Order: sequence, then structure tokens, then C-alpha cells
Amino acid sequence: MNIKKKIYKELNKIFKYIKINKKYDYKIQQNKKFSDYQINGIIEIIKKQKINKEYIFKIIEEKFKKKKIFKKINIIEPGFINIFINKKEIEKIINKYTKIKNFGIKNKKKQNIVIDYSSPNAAKEMHIGHLRSTILGDSIANILKFLGNKIIRINHIGDWGTQFGMIIAWIKKYEKNKKINNIISIEKIYQKAQKKFSKNKKFAKISRKYVVKLQNKKSNVIKIWKKIIKLTIRENQKIYKKLNIKLKKKNIIGESFYQKFLPNIIKDLLKKKIAKKKNKTVLVFTKNKKKTNAIVIKKKDGGYLYSTTDIASIKYRCKKFNAQKIIYLIDSRQKLYLNQIFSIVKKAKYIPKKTKLIHYNFGTILNKKGKPFKTRKGKNIKLKKIIKKTISVTKKIISNKKKYNKKKIKEISLKVAISAIKYYDLSKNRIKNYIFDINKMLSLKENTGPYMQYAYTRIISILKKNNTNITKSIQFNKFKILNNTEFKICKEIMNLEEIIILSSKGYPHIMCHYLYKITLLFSNFYETNRINKIKNIEIKNSKLKLIAIIAKIIKICLKLLGIQVLNKI
Repeated sequence: MNIKKKIYKELNKIFKYIKINKKYDYKIQQNKKFSDYQINGIIEIIKKQKINKEYIFKIIEEKFKKKKIFKKINIIEPGFINIFINKKEIEKIINKYTKIKNFGIKNKKKQNIVIDYSSPNAAKEMHIGHLRSTILGDSIANILKFLGNKIIRINHIGDWGTQFGMIIAWIKKYEKNKKINNIISIEKIYQKAQKKFSKNKKFAKISRKYVVKLQNKKSNVIKIWKKIIKLTIRENQKIYKKLNIKLKKKNIIGESFYQKFLPNIIKDLLKKKIAKKKNKTVLVFTKNKKKTNAIVIKKKDGGYLYSTTDIASIKYRCKKFNAQKIIYLIDSRQKLYLNQIFSIVKKAKYIPKKTKLIHYNFGTILNKKGKPFKTRKGKNIKLKKIIKKTISVTKKIISNKKKYNKKKIKEISLKVAISAIKYYDLSKNRIKNYIFDINKMLSLKENTGPYMQYAYTRIISILKKNNTNITKSIQFNKFKILNNTEFKICKEIMNLEEIIILSSKGYPHIMCHYLYKITLLFSNFYETNRINKIKNIEIKNSKLKLIAIIAKIIKICLKLLGIQVLNKI
């Protein structure tokens, strides 16, 4: 169901026929002004290959005319190729493929893909800084799975290191007889311990001793550590559930898991002369744009760092999961660091040559003044607080517009608020910063989650009034293109496969923009086609099928973005 794919396929056959074996870049794009699709860049290929222009254009015209889907081909000087689509063939494709599961969309090259995302630290509540990694990672995982890949979701939580020595030292000294039953109390302890650690040498020394005891798995220390981890995970899972994120407890493989591998990693890197010892510190030097950077993998005191754990984790993921691709959802500030880690594991041959290591970096969430989104004291705002605030605003809007009981308002408010938060983030290009604005994200007049949910409910309502639903309309009604608006919608339907593939490459905002475009086309179509008033049954059923297809597309795309649809708002 991908017209561009069909055009590329035909062009590649032509290039092979005229013995152009080298790959060239050329563009195929939809063209509203002159045709349905336009091919640009062929003239550059002709110049480079020194081929007669008339000859290649004649072959392109002849070959394309043989395919039923292409109605007409028009070549304009200096070398624009305009393609017109056969509406009858589009009708056949729409009627055939929309009945197949997922519209017959699948990826032939299926891979084992590890996706490392969210990754909050233990002993702390999740804050707004975790939002983008969590939402982006989950949606990309959903899309890649939809395409038939085997997805291994990993939540690489920060559950090891010096901070636990500090916390345990504080608990042992000041909180010995107190019950610690929630993440809030643990975070307060951590903040107090951190202050004392930086100012009090004696406390810092005791904290480091507890780190050693933790590393040696002393039972009384491990017991406290396990409780901290348990309370953290419990709190995080509540947030994941509320946000409709697919990360489960089984997806947690934290830093602590890799500790047993670290001594051998150091030995091996030293043996391979990738790492060097300098005053008892073990370092690796990596080059980046002619600049040499040093990264510490073992401290003087024998302690390991995040870098060591990350090296071990990549090696483990390739061996355990046969990962052909490992994707990291980590913010832009970690770009240099991750490049260093990738360079080390490649040099050490810890990954197969064909395995790709990918960093999908992302921008920062800003407040209305364009500054990083923090409290007045400069602290990161808790994610729980953001969710609660958005739900509260949503409740007020729904209560003022609709007469529902409290239970229904609660249910709808949660789904609408979560869709607003997630869609607003996903609709922004991930590499850019964006301003967090609750009022804008809840708008029904812009490219927002609630707008998509509302468009879906409108279609469900129309279908219901006509005694049908999505499945019935798609399976049993026959569709015919009856006007130009419907033809425009059909061309967008044909773009779905391409949109899903582009979005799977780390750009969910492409899917959001596509959804907005198709819902705007639906609104325009509905305003000019009052389906309920149509008396001709065949015409009515044709139009019902078209809007049912749109609803199915909205539902599929929102599901891939991790957003739930509503049958009524």
C-alpha cells in the first residue's frame, strides 16, 4: 500500500535495464500543483552517467505506462517527471488491503532490537527529565514491534554506586529505628546524606565503606539496599501504568546486574591495550574529530563507573539477546559519552560487525519563559505532579462541557490527560526543545492528543447512527472514489506504510503530523458530505467505509504512540 515504494521499485528496474548499477539519490514526493507524484533528481543521474536524456525519459514513460496503477506520466523540462495515479486501481487497493490485518504492512527485514529507555535512578522519584526518554522509547518500541521486529525493552535503572553508600550510612546513623516505607522519605534521606557527604570527611569515609560492603554483599547492607530498590520500582511502575508505558518489572536490568562482569572487562581491555593504567586509575583514550578524549573505567580506590557498566551491558545484550540493533533514548548532553562507549566496544570486538549502536538523543522540556522546566528552588519537577496537574485541568474542562457521573469523569479525564501529555511530546521533533503548556496540549483546535481522540469519537458516532461499526463497514461495504476530497484522503491512506517506517527511525512526530493531516481531511470531508442525509445506499456505504478506514488508521497510530482511543468524550 505504498505508492512511493512502487515508484522506486519501477525506477530501480529501469536503472538495472539501462545498466545503471550505482545508487543515486533522487526524490519522490506528492505534488498538489502539477500531478499526484513527482520524481526529482533524475537529470543529475543522466549528467553523471552521460546518458541520452530523451532515451532514458522514453524508457521511463514506456515502463510506467505498462503498470495499471499509473494513469499518465508527464515529463517537463528540464527533467521533472510527473505521475498521475489511476483512481480505479486505488479503489481496488483500498478495498483489498484495508480488510487485511494492519493493512498488510510488515517489514521483510526482521531484527532483534534492544531499546534502552526511561532508566530512572533508584532512591529518587521520577521527574520531568524522564518524560521524553520514557515516552519516545515506548512509542519507538511499539512501532518497531508492529513492523515485525523482536523488541527487547530494557529499563537500565541506576541502582548501584556511591549514593547507596551515603543513604545506607545515613540510615544506620540517624534513621536506625525508623520505618522507611515510601520513596519520598528515601529521597529526603538521600538529599541530607548528599549534603553531609560533601561537607563531612568522616561521613564520606563511612559512606565509602558501606559501598564496599554493598559490593561484597554483606547481608545487613544488602537488606537495606533491596528495600530502597523495591520502593523505587513500586513507585515507578505506578507512573508507567498511568502513562500506559509497556515497561514491566521483568524489563529492569539495572546497573547492579553487571557488577559481576566488571573485573573481567577491565582485565580484557588492559590485555587488548585499549585501556591504560595511570596512577592506579584505568582509562581509555578515544578520538573524536581529531580530538583525544579520556574516559575513566576504574577509579583509584577500585570503584567502577557508569562507563564500565555501559560497556558490560552492550557486551551482554549482544550475547544474550543476539541484538542486531541497540537503541539508546538518552538526552543530547550524553552524545560525546555514548560515542566514546560505542568506540570502545567496537574496538574491543564486544559486538558483531553488523550490530548497530544508535543514540536517539532528544531536547529539553522548557517552561513558558523558555527556561528548563524546574521548581523555583531549581529542582526538577516530579513527574507525578505534572500528571496530577494535567488530570486536574482535564477534569474541570470535561465537567464544564459534559454531564457525566464522577466515575466516568475520572476515567475519561485520565485517558485524555495522558494522551495530551504523550502526544504533545511525541508531536515535537525529538531533537528539539519544546515549551510545556497544559492549555495548548489540551486544545481541540490544534495537533493534540485530545483532538485525535475527539476525531475518532466523531467517526464512531457517525457509524453508530448508521447501525454499523469500523469492522462491518470495512469488511462488507464497497468503496468508490466519488470526488476530489475522497481522492486526496485515499492518497494519504496509501502513505500510511511509509509514515510508519519513517517514524520507526526515531521520529514519532512524523506520525503525529500525518494523523493531523488525515483528521483535517476527514473534517473537511464530513462538512461537505452529510452522510446521514444520503439516500443512495451504495454511496452512503462507500462513504461510511472511507471514514471507518480513517478511524482504523487513527486507532492504529495512536496505539503505536501509546495512546488510548475513546468511543465517547
